[in-house]
Amino acid sequence: MRQYLTFELDGRRYGVPVEYINSVLDPQAITPLPHGSTLVTGLTNVRGNVVPVFDPRETLRRTKVEDDRLAKKPKPAAGPAEPLEREKAVPAAELEDEEGGIVIFEAENGTLLPFIGLQADRIGKVVNLEDDEISPVPNFLPNDATKLFDGFCFIGGVRHSIINLAELASKESLFSAGEGGRHA
Repeated sequence: MRQYLTFELDGRRYGVPVEYINSVLDPQAITPLPHGSTLVTGLTNVRGNVVPVFDPRETLRRTKVEDDRLAKKPKPAAGPAEPLEREKAVPAAELEDEEGGIVIFEAENGTLLPFIGLQADRIGKVVNLEDDEISPVPNFLPNDATKLFDGFCFIGGVRHSIINLAELASKESLFSAGEGGRHA
């Protein structure tokens, strides 16, 4: 069993393993950076340390993960309705989100930055998931999607994309986001 923090961006639900999370902050002032070819949108102060904050919306939007093609995980042939029973077992209180904020991560990303913050529209709860509750990334997704996600799961009947934080917050992703323009 592994724990994941859930959050929402642009109406889509995501999850990240809690072992990467340093803290979750209430919404606060972010000093904007001049717009350039980077996902890093600004800086914030966390306990006296300057922490860059990034907004992965455009990167995640470009993955073109279509909701209708990622239907609920099919029931295993041998087992009756075990996955659905697990989904129903998630207490409703765990699905109630709080207002947005900044999730501070500790991730080795090939830069000198020990921490990085991710802006979220809504912060969810920490949920416990077994490995078999996470579906692998389907092979019909484009390559940029397969590297950014570790899988997909359903919590309370709502699909959540499990983010590969090492890839999303990598030096290449953070500082080359604007190269080549937008993907169609």
